[in-house]
Amino acid sequence: MIRARDLRKSFGTQEVLKGVDLDVAPGEVVGLIGPNGAGKTTLMSCLLGFLHPGAGTISIDGQANDDLDVRRRTGFVPERMNFSRAETGRAFLRYMALLAGVPRSVVDQRAESMLVRLGIRDAAEKRLSQYSRGMLQRIGMCQALIHEPTYLFLDEPTSGLDPNGVLLVRDLIAEQKSRGAAVLLNSHQLAEIEKVCDRVLFLSGGVITHHETLRHADHIVVAITMLPGSFDPTVVANLANATPNGNVLIADVATDADIAPLVRALAASGAGIIDVRRHTADLEGIFRGEA
Repeated sequence: MIRARDLRKSFGTQEVLKGVDLDVAPGEVVGLIGPNGAGKTTLMSCLLGFLHPGAGTISIDGQANDDLDVRRRTGFVPERMNFSRAETGRAFLRYMALLAGVPRSVVDQRAESMLVRLGIRDAAEKRLSQYSRGMLQRIGMCQALIHEPTYLFLDEPTSGLDPNGVLLVRDLIAEQKSRGAAVLLNSHQLAEIEKVCDRVLFLSGGVITHHETLRHADHIVVAITMLPGSFDPTVVANLANATPNGNVLIADVATDADIAPLVRALAASGAGIIDVRRHTADLEGIFRGEA
């Protein structure tokens, strides 16, 4: 688990972090959002050990965040890639894999696999100085994942990517979650945050002002929109164990398989179903209200 408690950081007389608490569990994707200057990059830099906090504690599975074992199991994608541009993409990946402790016997295989997975196999022998910004972003994702990290930090990972690249990053994040990695994602792309994150933390003025759960481990929240005047609110409340808000019903179900029976029951009661979808927090509304 990635954990921070009462984290504080100042630059001169400016206090950027003012007592931040944060947890990211194994197999969880946590999004960090907030306005420019809120302290998001400073927070991530402290967690990674690039900056030393003025106060507070950071632990990674009970170890110090600058422990060499922790660093070997950490992947990081910065917003802008500042790698040496003299190496080829393949040579760069081989170096990063060896640095992270990947056995020499599988380094070449891992590098080839990542180049293919990220769609830059044809650019493997080109120097990084010849890469476009989008290609650099892809090679950055390669180096972060090549050693199958336990902890993954992503700072604007879709910056400079085309739509196909954005979809690929979305899939990769889901893959890391499924194998149990703890993922912390910093992004201004609220739509992407909604699609990939389990929880969202809103950082403003150096403090966490709001947190929102987007996906629950033990149940699913579904939003069912009904045609106004087509349903009896009391009947709907009894069927769904939830009271409609206007013509929208926000209901909890145990699994995806329970959604269809609920919709059928509502329709049988006379409700005209217009739309059914998983319910997520209105991050744009939260952002406007908290920023």
